[in-house]
Amino acid sequence: MDRGKRKLKIVEADGSPYEMGFQYGAACPEIAGMLEMTCGLFGGRERAKKVIQQYAPKYLPFAEKYAPDIIEEMKGMAAGANVAFEDILFLNITYEISVPDIMGGCTAFAAAGEAVKDGKVIAGQNFDFIENWEKYIVLLKMKPVKDPAFLAVTAAGCLGLFGFNSAGLTVNLNLLKDKASLAPSGGVPTHIILRKLFTCKSIDEAIYCVGTAEGRAAKNYIVANAGGEMTDIESTTDDIDIQYPEYDILAHTNHFKAERFKNDDLASTLLPDAFLRMLRIRQLMLGRRGGLSVAAMQELLRDHNNYPGSICRHQNPKAPLPLSKLMKTLVSIISCPGEQKAYVCYGNPCENEYLEYTL
Repeated sequence: MDRGKRKLKIVEADGSPYEMGFQYGAACPEIAGMLEMTCGLFGGRERAKKVIQQYAPKYLPFAEKYAPDIIEEMKGMAAGANVAFEDILFLNITYEISVPDIMGGCTAFAAAGEAVKDGKVIAGQNFDFIENWEKYIVLLKMKPVKDPAFLAVTAAGCLGLFGFNSAGLTVNLNLLKDKASLAPSGGVPTHIILRKLFTCKSIDEAIYCVGTAEGRAAKNYIVANAGGEMTDIESTTDDIDIQYPEYDILAHTNHFKAERFKNDDLASTLLPDAFLRMLRIRQLMLGRRGGLSVAAMQELLRDHNNYPGSICRHQNPKAPLPLSKLMKTLVSIISCPGEQKAYVCYGNPCENEYLEYTL
């Protein structure tokens, strides 16, 4: 079939944290639209202002203590985009404060060693979220003065979500929900944890990065490096579980795998297809073990088993949560950190091609 060749907008920035943020904001007028759309999801601008006033004091102090450079980057972004700093903070705490109204449905993976055709690590995911985000997805190429450069996909106004850095570290994400997630109580926002992960040069640094994020919300992070090491980090507010590859393969969706976290897991009621997608991606990868490659993973990430709640997700009018009815695969990525490039598909991969982007 003929597939579209949609190109992501590329935003490039370098320099100090503030300078990078300013360049990002100035180059991305889409931030204003992203802000307007997000306020609409919270009931309009005036209601969103009240939400910001309520939650900013619960998250900003933790973020300032954890990553002051990233706060400077956000201040620069606000100045470059000509919006208030609180607006940028708002965009970067929506994963925390939108509960229980919404849940993402990503399918993430990493593979290396004997599982991969050429032995080189590949990692990536389908990023499933509400369709409202789709036109605001951008690709960041950031070159900080002190930290590794990185290539990351995100939404306009948000810090980097997933991709890889020049130290050869890949970062991928799965949203999780546990009972503690239903009452946002403050802490380091997920977006800031993700941005800080791109400063890491090793997997042990990445584990420390997640483990020291005080008050973090439940999430899952897959990190891998160009040398073929891979780790899955399941996190709750006060605990983390480190999981290792089996047969040189890691995969994760949107439910907890650690036994001690399962009693509080809400996936069975909020996103039950997570269990089937986990089984499916693992089966598919094991079935191609030894021959996994960029091309093979592109094929697997187009899989429609259990459609529409499939690995390649499409909107489902019967989804449990109102906003989840709008959820679909917005972007798909396969990172090759050893070659410093990624193959990114903008939109459902069954309908669009993967294009190559280099750092």
